[in-house]
Amino acid sequence: MVNRITIWLSCFCAGAISAVFWYRLPSANTMAVMIAINVVASTIPMLYRRKSRACQLTAFEALLCWIISGLLTGVLWVASVGHFYYAWQLPEGKIQQDVTISGQVVSGGCVSSNTDAVQAHYQYFVTIELLNNERTAAFLNRVPFSAFFSQYTSFNARLSHTVYSGAQNQKPSYIYPQGKASINLRSNDQGNRQHDIKTVAGEKGRNNIKALKKPATCLHNGDRFTAVVKLKPAYGTANPVGFNRQQQFASKFIHVTGYIKSLDNKKTQHSHNERFGLGKTLVGLGLDYQRWWLALLLGNKTELTDTDWEQLQRTGTGHLFSISGMHLSIIAGVCLLIINPIVLTLAMVASALGNIHAIFKLRVLSLFSPPQRAALLNNTGNDSTRIGGQVLIAPVRLIVLSCTVFACLLYAGLSGNALPVVRAFILLALGCLLSVCQLAWRPLNIGVAMLALSLLIFPLSMLSASFYLSVGAVGCIWFLITVFGLQRNAWYVVLIKLQLALTFIMMPLTLIWFGSASFIALVANLIALPLVTLILPIGLLSLLAIHFFDNTVVAFLGSLILKQSDYLFGYLLEYLAYLSKYELSLVYAPIESGSALCFLTAIVVTFLPPWRYKNVCAVLLSLPLIVEVCWWVSPNDSAWTLHVLDAGQATALMVTKGNRAIIIDSGAKYNGKAVTATHAMLPLLDKLHIRHIDHIIHTHSDNDHAGGADTFNTHPNAQHAKWYSPTRGCERGKTFNWQGLHVAFLWPLKGNKQNTNATSCVVRIANIAGSVLIPGDIEKESEYALITRELESQTKALHADVLVAPHHGSKTSSTNVFIEQVSPSAVIFTQGYENRWQFPAPVVFARYQENGVATYLSSFHGYISATFKDKGVTVNTQRGNYKRRWYLKGRPPRHLPSFR
Repeated sequence: MVNRITIWLSCFCAGAISAVFWYRLPSANTMAVMIAINVVASTIPMLYRRKSRACQLTAFEALLCWIISGLLTGVLWVASVGHFYYAWQLPEGKIQQDVTISGQVVSGGCVSSNTDAVQAHYQYFVTIELLNNERTAAFLNRVPFSAFFSQYTSFNARLSHTVYSGAQNQKPSYIYPQGKASINLRSNDQGNRQHDIKTVAGEKGRNNIKALKKPATCLHNGDRFTAVVKLKPAYGTANPVGFNRQQQFASKFIHVTGYIKSLDNKKTQHSHNERFGLGKTLVGLGLDYQRWWLALLLGNKTELTDTDWEQLQRTGTGHLFSISGMHLSIIAGVCLLIINPIVLTLAMVASALGNIHAIFKLRVLSLFSPPQRAALLNNTGNDSTRIGGQVLIAPVRLIVLSCTVFACLLYAGLSGNALPVVRAFILLALGCLLSVCQLAWRPLNIGVAMLALSLLIFPLSMLSASFYLSVGAVGCIWFLITVFGLQRNAWYVVLIKLQLALTFIMMPLTLIWFGSASFIALVANLIALPLVTLILPIGLLSLLAIHFFDNTVVAFLGSLILKQSDYLFGYLLEYLAYLSKYELSLVYAPIESGSALCFLTAIVVTFLPPWRYKNVCAVLLSLPLIVEVCWWVSPNDSAWTLHVLDAGQATALMVTKGNRAIIIDSGAKYNGKAVTATHAMLPLLDKLHIRHIDHIIHTHSDNDHAGGADTFNTHPNAQHAKWYSPTRGCERGKTFNWQGLHVAFLWPLKGNKQNTNATSCVVRIANIAGSVLIPGDIEKESEYALITRELESQTKALHADVLVAPHHGSKTSSTNVFIEQVSPSAVIFTQGYENRWQFPAPVVFARYQENGVATYLSSFHGYISATFKDKGVTVNTQRGNYKRRWYLKGRPPRHLPSFR
């Protein structure tokens, strides 16, 4: 029976996880058919079991019914949850509008306040109950089982909140909003490039400075609040590399995002729970590594800097400071070590007194020698004792595991109820329940049951990296214990072997999700993991002692221990900082997920018991990765590609051929961070195995085009690149040949001294296979001037197969005569979702459609590539071709009805 349940649960997990690869969710009719098949497959074995032996099913037929039932149940479960996720829809009239909401903070609330900071930024995960005095349940579209799901879910949002300090002695500060910026590129005699940045918001050419806001308080977990916010559907950019925010929103069941404009403090009901109090206590100690203690003990990572995160990434120790199931298991282990001796000591004392012959059912006696076990068993009797005619039974296992589960429940609350911790706690509770019930399940049966329970309670968590990293780590540990008997070795041997296995087996998963791997993670974790295992319980117990026993000897001892632990913490961080300085500490190797999964399977197959053709299977599973590596060594030099990245309301383009590239615009820089250049363009160049950046062209100096200039200025592959801008090297008539391609500058005129929209570089790249025209942000006056000079020269220099729309498709560009002169087969609009300027303008979009031009929007299609081969050009998109998934659906602009 247990084996049948395990098979059914395994198929349920397989069916549920298959949703990661679905193009679309099954329709209602399809789901009805699957339900019918599932009912038949489930009832057939039950019906035939009661028939005569002649009519009974064979073992294979019964197994097939179980498999079909499990698979369909998993598929139906995730499909139902997916339909329900999309059933919550924010009314269009409330998108990007000031609305008043009432809700409750679920997570992300502040744990401590840093009074020295002028401003602090928070990301709250909240449930919205009222929106403009209307219950959000009204936003739920009617779908199957919506009445059932609505009782357990709510309208969820992620809200940004900037809190300004109320320091009276500070001078008034000014915050520049995230808008356009003008970046002037210039070079000195040594060839160093410098940039002058002037922030511009709203319409270009107009400064809009916002004064420092009035002081406000941050929100805490559990707070109920009323605020004026701006909301829009949960959405994000879609590129072949980098972090996928839209997928993260789906995994956390977040429906809308936005920011708090004003918070009604009078209507805010603060919930200062013990986590907040512990945070204040920790901050009050003045520890040197306070931000690291906040992250380790309370799960508050908001104070960690970008340098800190880079250090953790390079050393592969980020999991140590992101509270997860590993930390919960440490707490559980410490609880078992503490509670076991206490309970057994009480049993011995009670037995020695002779008043009670047996109180506890002694099941856990591993801490005592065989003679002591025999003596305890003889003194306590069988299972019970009689007091006043009543029999008392108190099983040791039940008491110990109950106390452990309760302690872990409290720890999950202190950690902010992070999803990995909650998931681990539920699985721990399930394991303890099976142990108390004394069910004889093998590790495989328990593991499958835990995985199925996790997918049942948190079905969309399978879209997050933490799910696979957790499952992979636990699976690796169980595999080593059950197959190789790892627990029979000395503790230091176990530590080394386990860390070696985890490093190499988890590396493919790390490459799939993050595109990089740390080769010194083994060395770092061999020291860091034992230290964190020691520091975590000591630090947590010390903090609890200080907080609950203030002004006592216990608090003094806790403070002393925590401060001494802070010194030890410092040595650990210095060790990690030393390791992170090595150049090979972090290697970027973006590989396809299919190749990585096949290679991971090959590793597992290698360590399995021998069978026929085992080595052949391992080699075949390794072939996809070998073929991909061979492609790295010998890339395709015959084709060239235009890459249009999804950079929001900005432009970031690349032209690649072989292992060389031309950069044309580098996206925007906000708050000092060039996110597109750093986290999208450079990783994509690594994925394409580009070793040389030969030319960098910024069509003009606006922030949304030249924000990533500094990023490429310091990149090693661009040290010998030639730079172009409207005032430096970009002028009409200048051409050069690159990798067999003809690159021509059509605008501005020679001698230009301005770096504006009107004087944007207009670049045409062509060969026999096709051509691309990139006009920057020119408007109709520049378009007319280009057309006039083309007519005078009687050439077709403006003609192109692919056109990047001028000025993101604004109504002041893309005149009809310009479109006719270029005569493109496809036009690409680089614009952000729900951008404030409503690019592309409806009249411009209609103009291209009337001319029979295929239209592509970066906000809807995501990353767009145009590949030119001998047979012409092929256009592919991230959401339409490369990664077409139901949870990454493109959202058409509301202001373009004709696009839907």
